[in-house]
Amino acid sequence: MTSACSYTVTAGGYVLGVLTVRESNDFHDHIEVCSDCRREVVELSPVARMLAPLKTARRSAHLN
Repeated sequence: MTSACSYTVTAGGYVLGVLTVRESNDFHDHIEVCSDCRREVVELSPVARMLAPLKTARRSAHLN
């Protein structure tokens, strides 16, 4: 997606849960006022849900 908002690059990390607590909180506050970033989160959320099992499998593999 092309957006005028520079924060949209943060949306992927936000939905994947890889941001720091502060970054996540700041982005959460931002999407309350930015429709472009809110839309980006909505569009990326299904992909993040599909990738979640891979993240869990990777963690399990590292524990073995």
